[in-house]
Amino acid sequence: MSLIRLPLWSSPFRPFFLLGALYGALLMLLWIPQYTGLLPPREDPLGGLPLLWHQHEILFGFSAAIVIGFILTALPSWAGTTEIKGSKLALLLLSWILGRLAVTFSAELPLPLVAVVDLSFPLLFALSVRPRPGETRLQISLGLAVISALLLVGNLSYYLGALQHDLQLTQQGLRIGLYAIIFHCSVTVGILAPIFTENALFEDGQPVDIGHIPWLEWLSALSILVLAAVDIAGVSPSVGGTLALLCCLLHGVRMGRWHSLKIRSMPIVWVLHCGYGWLVISLLLLALETYGLSIGAESWVHAFTVGGFGLMSLGLMTRVTLRHTGRELQPHPIVVGAFLCLASAAVVRVAIPIASLGHEWLLLSALLWVIPYIIYLLFYSQLLLTPSLPTE
Repeated sequence: MSLIRLPLWSSPFRPFFLLGALYGALLMLLWIPQYTGLLPPREDPLGGLPLLWHQHEILFGFSAAIVIGFILTALPSWAGTTEIKGSKLALLLLSWILGRLAVTFSAELPLPLVAVVDLSFPLLFALSVRPRPGETRLQISLGLAVISALLLVGNLSYYLGALQHDLQLTQQGLRIGLYAIIFHCSVTVGILAPIFTENALFEDGQPVDIGHIPWLEWLSALSILVLAAVDIAGVSPSVGGTLALLCCLLHGVRMGRWHSLKIRSMPIVWVLHCGYGWLVISLLLLALETYGLSIGAESWVHAFTVGGFGLMSLGLMTRVTLRHTGRELQPHPIVVGAFLCLASAAVVRVAIPIASLGHEWLLLSALLWVIPYIIYLLFYSQLLLTPSLPTE
């Protein structure tokens, strides 16, 4: 059998979830000894690593792999497009791998070369999902265009800042990448969570009609983009804080319609609710931080990256892996424990600056973040590498 015909290359979620989860765990495990001084810090032309390296790879390495793996898997059912598989999928994954290698050895390579290699991944993704006439609905095309543009522009800004020794431009690039992930989660989970909730409650004999309110969906998505523009532009704190608070209220109202208390016994669903709840909390923390309240620098970022994206991504990874390999949507109790572990990591990470906790708590939070992805790999890597069960 040709390597390209292996089950791994039959759907985008397989290689991207597998390597994304592995890379996410390795990133944190490598960061811990660097943070504690057991390993020397990585060299960086901006003098900002390991912090900037850690942020860049969490966003444009780990998170981008999970997001793009999910989008490419879901797009055929959403828009009726042809699924990317085989050699095309292998090429896209290769561009991601080469980007990670280039960043890893960036101290030994010319920075322009690192930038070109790393930027090839979001560029190839953008080309892969470019809208074709009459094939993709307007809403989907706009969403894909926004995510593709933000990932590409954010990473480009990061490298332009590095080349020009402009720390502010580099940090703006990271901010743009962060908002790309926030936008993806708010739109994707905001649409899917009510549907999954309705289906789960119907099967449980508790039918509800959540549906979607079009103006609320559009306004929620638009609010993230406006907030991103205002935040990156550095407008006055009063304007930025007000927009962040408005954004928080919009997404809070949106989530308030989801009957979250009714799905407490359904972990495959409540993990998405919990993750979206952390998104709402992160927006509230951003508003408070922008207004000048002393809650710890960048607490809102960790509330989203650890709690929001962590839970939503792991929940979707688990759901997609089970569904698309022909298994029942019943995660193993240990996997449910991984969801709780990740939620605990978010609580600890956000509490550290607020409660002035010691560095040992930061290490605990990091370990609590790593363990769920290791559990995912232990339980589902075999499913990702082997053929799906036949459908009846």
